[in-house]
Amino acid sequence: MNFKIYDIVSLLIPGFIILFVVIHSFDITFNDVSIIFSTAIAFVLGFIINTLSSWLEGFYYFTWGGKPSDEILEGKNIWKVKFYKSNEVKELLLKEANDESPTNDELFSIALSHVNEKDSRIENLSAYYSFSRSLLTTVTVSLLILIADDNFNQLYFFILFPLLIIIWLRCKQRGYYYVREVLDVFLKTKRIKSNHSH
Repeated sequence: MNFKIYDIVSLLIPGFIILFVVIHSFDITFNDVSIIFSTAIAFVLGFIINTLSSWLEGFYYFTWGGKPSDEILEGKNIWKVKFYKSNEVKELLLKEANDESPTNDELFSIALSHVNEKDSRIENLSAYYSFSRSLLTTVTVSLLILIADDNFNQLYFFILFPLLIIIWLRCKQRGYYYVREVLDVFLKTKRIKSNHSH
């Protein structure tokens, strides 16, 4: 198993946040032995959060008003993320499709098959999106745990709710940045091939 530093950190940060919230909410006291295991517990919690965030992706798309790849291919932009070549890209993708009326999911998967996902920029944007999604799930779960606590302090709500909105918006933007980059690289790849064939 070959873990990158980023993979470990992206699991540990959400894990430690959830662990801290659980310790705080349930008044758990750690001794020296418990501290040794806290990193392992945080890693497992981070893995669970990462899994949950993947499962909740469809719900997040719903709250964002649609899946980023669908929206961009339909020519829709959001604040801070604009893509002006959606018609050109969609026409090229439709030529590549085997189906007569492919879905936007199918078209985006065609674009992905033409780009090198190991390209540092695409890989980084994908990783940033995944991490943002994990953070969004972490804050959501933390807020739910704290609200369920008998000693819930309303100050937490006033801190965590705005934080939730900020991370929700940033996660949405990260999803759009990733999709835009994939489609940009696909378009450049097709243009290069077209120039070489002439």
